[in-house]
Amino acid sequence: MENEGDAPCGLSFLDLQCHGVLSSARYQPTIASYILAAPRFFLHLLSNRTHRTVRILQDFDGLVMPGEMLLVLGRPGSGCSTLLKTLAGDTHGFRINDERSINYQGISFRQMHHELKGGCVYLAELDVHFPELTLGETLTFAASTRTTGSSEAATGTPSNVGRTTAALFNLDEAFNTKVGDAMIRGLSGGEKKRASLAEAFISGAQIQCWDNSTRGLDSSTAIRCIELLRRRTESLQSTVIMSIYQASEAMYEKFDKVTLLYEGRQIYFGPADLAEDYFYRLGFARPSRTTTADFLTSLTNPAERVVREGYEDRAPRSPDEFARIWKQGVELTTLRDEITNFNSAYPTGAQAVHMDDRKARLKKCTYTLSLYSQILICIKRGFLRLQNNYGPGIAALIGNTILAIVIGSIFYNLGPGTDSLDRRDILLFFALLTAAFSPAFEVATMWAQRPIVEKHNSYAFYHPVAEGVASMVCDLPFKLVNSFMFHIPIYFMTNLRRTANAFFTYWFFTFVTVLTMSMTFRMIGSLSRTLGQSMPPCSTIVVLAIICTGFVIPPSYMVPWLGWFRWISPVSYTYESLMINEYHDRTFPCTTLVPSGPYYDQFGIQNNTCSSIGSVPGQSLVQGSDYLSVKYGYRTSHLWRNLPILIAMMIAFCAVHLCAAEFIPAKRSRGEILLFPRRHYKRIYNKSDTGETTSSKSFAQDISAESPVVVQREYRVMASEKNPVETFQRQSAVFHWSNLNYDIKTQDGNRRILNDLHGWVKPGTLTALMGVTGAGKTSLLDVLADRVATGVATGDVYIDGELRDATFGRRIGYVQQEDIHLPTTTVREALEFSALLRQSNGKTKAEKLSYVDTVLDMLEMEAYADAAVGVPGEGLNVEQRKRLTIAVEMVARPDLLLFLDEPTSGLDSQTAWSICTLLRKLADSGQAILCTIHQPSSQLFQTFDSLLLLNKGGTQLYFGPIGPNACTLIDYFERNGATKCPVGANPAEWVVEVTRSRADSEEQSTDGENHVFVEKWNASKEKQETIEHLEGLKVNVQEKTSLHGKDGYAVSGYEQLVIVTERAFQQYWRDPGYLYSKIAVSLGITLVNGLSFTNSPLDVQGFTDLLFSIFLITQLFPSVGQQIIPRLAAGRALFEARERRNRSYSWAVFVASNVAVELCWQTLVGVLVYVSWYYPTGMWRNGDASFTTAERGGLVFTLIWFFHLWTSTLSQAVAAGVEHPETAVQYSVLLFWLSLVFSGILVFPKALPGFWVFMYRASPLTYLSNGIILGGLGNTRITCSSKELLRIDVLPPGFDTCGDYLGPYARSANGYVENPSATGSCLYCPIADTNSFLGGLGMNTRDPWRNVGFMMVYIVFNVLATFGFYWMARVPRKSKGPS
Repeated sequence: MENEGDAPCGLSFLDLQCHGVLSSARYQPTIASYILAAPRFFLHLLSNRTHRTVRILQDFDGLVMPGEMLLVLGRPGSGCSTLLKTLAGDTHGFRINDERSINYQGISFRQMHHELKGGCVYLAELDVHFPELTLGETLTFAASTRTTGSSEAATGTPSNVGRTTAALFNLDEAFNTKVGDAMIRGLSGGEKKRASLAEAFISGAQIQCWDNSTRGLDSSTAIRCIELLRRRTESLQSTVIMSIYQASEAMYEKFDKVTLLYEGRQIYFGPADLAEDYFYRLGFARPSRTTTADFLTSLTNPAERVVREGYEDRAPRSPDEFARIWKQGVELTTLRDEITNFNSAYPTGAQAVHMDDRKARLKKCTYTLSLYSQILICIKRGFLRLQNNYGPGIAALIGNTILAIVIGSIFYNLGPGTDSLDRRDILLFFALLTAAFSPAFEVATMWAQRPIVEKHNSYAFYHPVAEGVASMVCDLPFKLVNSFMFHIPIYFMTNLRRTANAFFTYWFFTFVTVLTMSMTFRMIGSLSRTLGQSMPPCSTIVVLAIICTGFVIPPSYMVPWLGWFRWISPVSYTYESLMINEYHDRTFPCTTLVPSGPYYDQFGIQNNTCSSIGSVPGQSLVQGSDYLSVKYGYRTSHLWRNLPILIAMMIAFCAVHLCAAEFIPAKRSRGEILLFPRRHYKRIYNKSDTGETTSSKSFAQDISAESPVVVQREYRVMASEKNPVETFQRQSAVFHWSNLNYDIKTQDGNRRILNDLHGWVKPGTLTALMGVTGAGKTSLLDVLADRVATGVATGDVYIDGELRDATFGRRIGYVQQEDIHLPTTTVREALEFSALLRQSNGKTKAEKLSYVDTVLDMLEMEAYADAAVGVPGEGLNVEQRKRLTIAVEMVARPDLLLFLDEPTSGLDSQTAWSICTLLRKLADSGQAILCTIHQPSSQLFQTFDSLLLLNKGGTQLYFGPIGPNACTLIDYFERNGATKCPVGANPAEWVVEVTRSRADSEEQSTDGENHVFVEKWNASKEKQETIEHLEGLKVNVQEKTSLHGKDGYAVSGYEQLVIVTERAFQQYWRDPGYLYSKIAVSLGITLVNGLSFTNSPLDVQGFTDLLFSIFLITQLFPSVGQQIIPRLAAGRALFEARERRNRSYSWAVFVASNVAVELCWQTLVGVLVYVSWYYPTGMWRNGDASFTTAERGGLVFTLIWFFHLWTSTLSQAVAAGVEHPETAVQYSVLLFWLSLVFSGILVFPKALPGFWVFMYRASPLTYLSNGIILGGLGNTRITCSSKELLRIDVLPPGFDTCGDYLGPYARSANGYVENPSATGSCLYCPIADTNSFLGGLGMNTRDPWRNVGFMMVYIVFNVLATFGFYWMARVPRKSKGPS
């Protein structure tokens, strides 16, 4: 029944066709492909070769009326996801031939997906949520974006709607649990999936396309979700289109219609209850105990479909034959007549009043809140995220405060004289830069949440611009607190101008600059399509802002091709205002007169001049305004003129950022395609896409008859070949456990996950582990496999009475629920990697690699064996990834047992059957297998020998044999009070449902009787027999020790290092985005740096400019570190999630390979940086006989190279010991700034307080800068420019020339007299050569090459620290657990 305010909306599609383009985008990118991209582009323009069009969907017809549910069936790759995406308007990566072929009950395709966004949504398989929020907060937020309830049960406040929806999806207990991610512990995989379903459910879209959305859910939960959708569809007269793999009969019966896809062809569309009869009439038989959905899907697999006797020559075989018969049938004719009537009743583009009313009512699903209200709820959510994950913010606040105190102590209590002028300039410059560039990390934060914001935008929850505004508002409190915590210590410790007006002017300008630079970085991030694209411009802007501030290079010295940037740089305007605020209307007593000394004290001020710029001969005071005017060209009238300029920039950048966030989406995948290395170009391009041919074996009977070793639903093996399964080593050890418990700590105290479990797995048996979602199935596997990293496990776990030892992890196979693989590797390479590292060292390399081909054949993976794993959407699909996960463990040839955590999750029924059949054959060959499984069909369930059934809370409901047709299992539960199992019912679904229903009713009862089946199991004779058998297995345990005495690895450490390092190099080569981003960032910074100081004159200002050019080289560290740290964290996640647990290789090998590969690529970057900076600045011309050009170049190159090595090793050392990459980046940047402050460039050694001198000696950048300064500028003569010369107008009596008067002083002060023979207006330059000047500042100028040695020491220290920090923070320690 239609609810008031909701517009029923069906849809039709007629002759729907979709196509994609086969191009070079299908090939895996590498460094070489990026280099050759431009030449290939021009060659393509000159050639006549065109891109090949690939048909995806061909001539689809369908009609789904309001209140109906359509089930889309087909094998992976048949086009199910494409059809759902097409109907939902998510057509990125492919094209619809004619959008007019789709009619949303009078609304055109363009109107639905542009004007009525949110009325039709697509729910993908991937689950993305804000990890900091709890489930309740996530659903409450979704509900708050809707002004009307989304179901009959969802009424009231958003909080009530969220809680009600959580209850509908059985998420009550997880309501206050954080969603979580790889870094934040939170919901389980099944709970996260249901959270995604609940969120889409709340959206209230009238047309919802659900793509395999029940993946990872147990059968009972999946059925409940579909029943919920059924009620909602009938209540709201909405439309649901859903694809399901392994749909049970109970699920299938909930759908009104079904469509069957076969390699992009539609071979049926119609009522679900007539589909079986249609194909029966075509000549196909439905095997017994096969669900209708499985039967339909099996028709698209020649090895699965069974033809009826007498129809062998008439039944269709190829996809085209199926499609042709469908097009010629009366069913399609009837369907087309219905579509024609529907389109006539609801023509698209009609301007009828009722159509306008329908659009208005549908628009209630489109941004139901005003933009202002959207911003308010996004602000509320933003503060919740900060509250739930305040750690990074607190760490940043503490780090910035520490840095401010350090800076304040370095410039402590600046004096009132002219000797403090340069230090005040440096202090204001450094404080401004540190504050202005602090928002740079916001780019990474934006990208982390961008997929979630775009998903919510597709649901029409809110506009991206609303989240953009909310994000800025939520950041304001932190920016305010951080601004005061940073600037108060700096301002008052250093004795800057001590007036309230001056301080608040200083603070206000710096705070406005922080906001303006925040808008700048956000604008760049929003304009970019990927995070990698945003890094180079951000880094380049930072360097340009530093150079064009006005302090490093005064405007008169700026090169014309870069000087323009200062007019659009917020930092330059702020620095001018800060300087004016500090200096105007102030006088500074001269602290250094020229000449000075005991001999010159007898002369009056008229014969001396102040050494400060802006001084007037004969005066002992320097006016602050004169100093600013002469040195920088600043005018005091610009103090407040700059404020509206800054605000205008902030508003402009903010507007661009918000517009880009709203209209420029992130780069998305190009559709589900396989990526191959280019060497496979011809094979892929020429591959036929016509599918099967009529000459192929087309029926299961034909294939089964071909060889006695091949049976229905199994992989093919030639009769002359040895069965690959027989190559597995037969086992005799029994794996058993008893009294097993597992507890974890939560906010509410200890929580028991597993409670007193008993059982065993014997060789030659296949044991199923089942239970409702949240029963602790995965936790049990982790405890048994010795993989738990948190919590305390107690109990007894043995192998034939022997303890698990260091080799246990390698000698078992563990197929994880998550498909974790390296995206850049190919399928074959991933298997070879596992085989080489995990198979016994007694086998040759050829034997190991040969076995990879065997496994590829067993799992039918040859077609994509050379395809790159990629990422979802561009690489292997879900089914192919799951096969790869299983194959990785199989090639290891586990000789103890095989654990599998939901190996059939996300697979179609035929693939699930082939996997279970393979497991059955492995068990029959002597393998011991324990497997968790969701939604098993009756046929799948019969492949298992035994069942371990868990209840919610980790208690045991049953352990024992299943029996033929599950008779043993059914008999046990019926004897203990369960309802009778209906004839033909799926025993697996029945046992989960009856135990769950009883538990649910007990929770609601008041008699206090809980867990009846748990209690009956504890009191049963079956449990007593189990315990007695376990006692027999534990005979002589005390005399046993362990299985082996090895270190647990199959190959030596050297072999591990070679194999892992080779893969790491390959990974970098095939990830050109990372390397080109690294190179672009480095070259962008150094080219801007080098070109800004091109051929700088060797006067005092030019010398100062080159010193700061060397300072700018160090600015590579923050940008490069932000790339290295997340990459190491991602590699660490893969290693610790799978490869460390299965003992493929040691943690030391992981660290060593990452360090080695990064050092090599940093060497290449160092060469490019050296060439792009050293030669443009002209320092290479400064060679002389005592320090040749070649030696100078070698010294500078070595130091720049070592600086890059130091950068990577320090970043990796910090990343190795810190869990969160964001926090590690902040720590590394803090260490860098501390090293930079004490390096001797910003503050010269002699100007440092005595307390900090040790930091100057300890800073690695001290030796870097010292060495580069000596290599580039050592032994160089300085010539003052006209404005730098100090003038003395009158000579005292007794001196005839300027040389006579100033010569002795010049020789002692290392200066020179410009006009020694003049008799008046003497000109004096305070610096004659660089060595004497640097030596006077406290720098070592005697042995430049010693700096190389110090840098080498720091690099070695960083490498050792990387190993040490990883060992201390990441290597598991031995703890009490199962015996």
